[in-house]
Amino acid sequence: MKGRDCIVVTGIKAEGKHGLQSDGERDKPQPFEADAEVFVDLKPVANADQLDETIDYLTIAKTVRCVIEEQSFELLETLADAIATEVLALGADSVRIRVRKPRAASQAGVEDISIVVERST
Repeated sequence: MKGRDCIVVTGIKAEGKHGLQSDGERDKPQPFEADAEVFVDLKPVANADQLDETIDYLTIAKTVRCVIEEQSFELLETLADAIATEVLALGADSVRIRVRKPRAASQAGVEDISIVVERST
């Protein structure tokens, strides 16, 4: 039986051009933060004790940053979904992605605005 093992990478920061406003949100980068929970059976990895047997957390962070920095979406929901798709492609069984937009939270006078998506293969 497979366990519910998880690689967790939190606080991934990147600048991106995402939002509904073409002047201010999508014409110049603004800060975004993301967390990735990557579910995969880690028992074989633990037995092998080899990096090439797992999904490297540095690769997860780089993948998330690339999506934030290199793509542009109007909605956080679409951004989170795109990140989940790319992280799943690394070999995960399922993922939970949280994306935060600090500037929007500040403008709304709240502590946090975030979107969480869960996807599986």
